[in-house]
Amino acid sequence: MASWRLMRWGTALQVVKTGLASGLSWALAQSILQSQRPYFAPLAAILCLQVTVKESVSRGLQRVIGVVAGIVVALVAVRFLGISAWSIGLLVFIAMGIATPLRLGPQGIPQVAISALLVMTVGASVPGYALARILDTILGAMVAVVINALVIPPDFTQYAEQALNALAKAVAEVLRAIRNDLSDGLDPHEANQHLVHARQVDQALHEAKHAIRQAEDGLQWNYLVRHCKQRLRRMRQAIMVLDHSVSQVRGIARTLFVTLRRDDSALGKDFSQDLIHHLTNVFNLMADAIVTYAEVIGGQDQKAAARLDDLLTKARYQRQRLVETSAQLLVHRHSGRFLDIAAVVSDLEKMSEDLSVSAHLLVPLVTVTT
Repeated sequence: MASWRLMRWGTALQVVKTGLASGLSWALAQSILQSQRPYFAPLAAILCLQVTVKESVSRGLQRVIGVVAGIVVALVAVRFLGISAWSIGLLVFIAMGIATPLRLGPQGIPQVAISALLVMTVGASVPGYALARILDTILGAMVAVVINALVIPPDFTQYAEQALNALAKAVAEVLRAIRNDLSDGLDPHEANQHLVHARQVDQALHEAKHAIRQAEDGLQWNYLVRHCKQRLRRMRQAIMVLDHSVSQVRGIARTLFVTLRRDDSALGKDFSQDLIHHLTNVFNLMADAIVTYAEVIGGQDQKAAARLDDLLTKARYQRQRLVETSAQLLVHRHSGRFLDIAAVVSDLEKMSEDLSVSAHLLVPLVTVTT
């Protein structure tokens, strides 16, 4: 719900800024450039004002280069070809052929052809049309960039934090779901469902990475929101840690599924109650640790770092007890299941180490205990 409101606010703000930029560009073109009908100034402002300042600058450069290139092509074509059906077709073909190696992108390439066509047809009878079009376009693009940068500049840091928190909760949800079924005796069908669930977390991971990239793009050419740079650096590190956590949770779910499918029995028949107890405890602690780690990254909760340290310390103890208890499997000649538990412990240990080391680097008061 919060992300939906944020998107609605961003869309409404974009509409307001576009209207402001188009009106201002028309007024400036009339007062500064003395244009009577500066259609192309607001047109450039509308097309160049994008979500981020970086995109506005890129779109503005593409449009200006496209207009200049199109005008040059048109002036040459008018002089040697004249205006006719076949010359217009040839003009568009040449203009787009020239635009492609310029790497103007999907927005700039058609602009070359459009500018060439307008200058060849309309500009031939209007003195100074080509120069006016260039100046109006430059002015409109500049106004779009300035308005986007100065009027409530785009800041997607909050959206990125929400996506990161959603990812952490999605990973924790998989661990908690496995813990719940372990208490009742995990069967092969349930293990398969958890594996499918773990694989679906990739979607949340993709969304979080996209949100962070968008937030980083929003900082470029945007000097009024530079204070968010440190927060984004923390999120960039956190997404790498959570990416590893996604892989490790998927590995845990896969190990449990393979174990149950191989033995074709519910988990618990060959496991003592103590072993199941330590296994469910460590899953619960690591689920809480992942969510708390996201809170540490957000920096809003001053006590989150201490809670994370405490959770990881308790998880470390539970892992040690789990290893000690699972040694009984070797006594009963269940070496395969002992190796499976060892693989689960290994994934949990890697996850714990990543969370602890990353949090220690971000918040020096956290003691590194894995």
